[in-house]
Amino acid sequence: MINDLNHLVTVVIPVLNEEKAIGRVIRKIKEEGFYNILVVDGFSSDDTFHQAIKNGVKVIYQKGKGKTGAIETAIKNVETKYLVLLDGDCTYDPRDIENVVTPLRNSDLVIGVRAFGRKNIPTFNRIGNKLINRIFNQLMGTNLQDVCSGMYSLKTDFSKNLTFKTEGFDVEVEIAAQASKHGKISQVPIRYHDRVGRQKLQPVKDGIHIVYRVLLMAFKMRVNGIPLKGEVLPLQDDDPTRILSHTSARARS
Repeated sequence: MINDLNHLVTVVIPVLNEEKAIGRVIRKIKEEGFYNILVVDGFSSDDTFHQAIKNGVKVIYQKGKGKTGAIETAIKNVETKYLVLLDGDCTYDPRDIENVVTPLRNSDLVIGVRAFGRKNIPTFNRIGNKLINRIFNQLMGTNLQDVCSGMYSLKTDFSKNLTFKTEGFDVEVEIAAQASKHGKISQVPIRYHDRVGRQKLQPVKDGIHIVYRVLLMAFKMRVNGIPLKGEVLPLQDDDPTRILSHTSARARS
């Protein structure tokens, strides 16, 4: 089965040492009818690269550091109209890809809000995410519910105009900040599962770094006279099995 959106979408999976999970992730994506899959490997020391190759997808090594380097590398290599990003550790559900892509008809960024399976997010991480969301929304004038989500989609043309100053797990807030000022953002509910393999996020260290990045971006926007006032529609559906086509909103610039 080939999904009707297949020719429009590249599914990007940034990976680092995910040999136990990457094959399963790729197979589940193909089960949903998406075959344009790009794995960007951050020079894994295990068998991740070969496991991905064995499952019949394009695999490239990233340029640059951290997750940001992987995403920048992916954006430069994607040629389809849309791209979807999700982690290669089985936490995000490929059944949600279509839901995350559909609102791109009227949006530039669609964030998958981890609304189902939140128990699979460690308690400390949930607290940290809530704090980061609150700080981000207060400073950026938005109402995003999951700014640190690792599953989201972008219009490729829009993504190629993004600029990156980060290197790590703060890349999602950097993308959201730029989209809230220069594009349209939508939010859709998605599932979240227990991860396979070792967690790479260091909650305290990375959480502090993300908050610092948000504060720094807000300060620079204020200095440069960019209005800190965005508008994003809240979730309007709580069922991830339905395709959502209603959640676009233009951020006021």
